[in-house]
Amino acid sequence: MVALAAYVLVAVFAALSGLNDGGNLLAVLASSRILPVAVVIVEIGTCMTVAPFLIGTRVAHTIGAGILPLAELSLPVVTATLVATLVTLLACYASSVPTSITFALVGAMGGVGAVMLGMDRVHWASVGRVAGWLVLSVMLAGVAGYVAHIVAKLLLGRASARAGRAALWTEIATSACVCIGYGANDAEKTLGLLALVTGVSHHRGVFHVAPWMVGFSTAAFLVGLLVGGWRVARTIQGHVFRIRPIHAVMNEFATAAVVIAASSLGGPVSTTQALDSSLVGVGASAHARRVRWRVVRKMAGVWIMTMPLAFVVGCVTGQLFVWGGYR
Repeated sequence: MVALAAYVLVAVFAALSGLNDGGNLLAVLASSRILPVAVVIVEIGTCMTVAPFLIGTRVAHTIGAGILPLAELSLPVVTATLVATLVTLLACYASSVPTSITFALVGAMGGVGAVMLGMDRVHWASVGRVAGWLVLSVMLAGVAGYVAHIVAKLLLGRASARAGRAALWTEIATSACVCIGYGANDAEKTLGLLALVTGVSHHRGVFHVAPWMVGFSTAAFLVGLLVGGWRVARTIQGHVFRIRPIHAVMNEFATAAVVIAASSLGGPVSTTQALDSSLVGVGASAHARRVRWRVVRKMAGVWIMTMPLAFVVGCVTGQLFVWGGYR
């Protein structure tokens, strides 16, 4: 029963990822109006499914086996981590602003691990590396979006109207790359959790990502996206910057380059953050005065507070489990 509850919590985690990250993907990929929303949703699901097989599962291993000592984990510890992560995400989701699921998960892992296993059992160096990857990806995505838009204006400034078909295929290619990057990075947090629950519940202490986990993760993600992804999408779509086709393509290109590069190196990042940061970079390059900086500051504030909040929630959740006799 405990293992079943853990699997259910992982499914809820994936669904919340669909609400948060899926809404952000929809906001950017559909905002250019080149691709219909239905096509974007199919594209997201397809690319998420094939990404782990194309790029690998290094990020899943970083999350599932790099933060807490796998050999010392129990189902109560994993379950407490999931509960703390979901509480944090629901608190942030109430603000209708996309947050960092990676920050929430890693922060919760640190808090629960510190209470239920001991401070010295948490791999704090790995926590620091994850935070470093997230900060670096945001900075690189912003710069890449700014530079990409400048280059695009220089190269395409005199493009004729006949370039419309080329724009369509370019949009399909860049949006697919973003979705593949998401599937090889953000979506692998769910794969890491599934592999963790499976390994711990079968008392093997072995971390292995099976193909069925990819289908499970993608299905739960799409459910969350279809149920409530548009709520977050409306926050991003047109509120940060009025997106035109050229802006969308350059935003997607810059984001995909950063996220796929990080995924190939096993660095957990946030495609949501990279998309938003790249969008700000593109907007600043196109019309800096038209960027809604108030919304940008609110988003940044939520990002910054997510990991400390998740750590505190993790500590409280872990202590409650200990008091209840679950270790």
